Amino acid sequence: MKILYPTDGSKTAKAALEFAVDIAKAQNGKIIVLSVAEKISSLGVEWREMEKPLIDFANDFAHQAAEEIRKRGVEVEEKVEVGKPAEVIVNIAKKEGVDAIVMGTHGWTGLARAVIGSVADKVIRHAPSAVILVPTKVED
Repeated sequence: MKILYPTDGSKTAKAALEFAVDIAKAQNGKIIVLSVAEKISSLGVEWREMEKPLIDFANDFAHQAAEEIRKRGVEVEEKVEVGKPAEVIVNIAKKEGVDAIVMGTHGWTGLARAVIGSVADKVIRHAPSAVILVPTKVED
């Protein structure tokens, strides 16, 4: 079984890592860790000014997650891509022929979701495989 685990280094993504590892262990599977450096095109910031730091962050997130997965005895591959996260996740899932995508979600609804958008929502709509969303517990 091949599992795609997208990460942005957030608490939400880290919560999903546990599920990805559990599934991979149960199915003798492999996890592909994916981190996406998103191009910035607003607020007057040029992409080329931020390109290296954003790619460095994405590499760090992927490497940290992969190391955690390796420690747990699961085969892992790291990927870092540049682009829009939802599009990249779906494209890599198709290219790699994954059986499942395991990712975190903030669980936002209403105005917050409308304003910020939802990577998870876009992935669900276009994914070629099962998508397992792991919510982050929200403190009251």
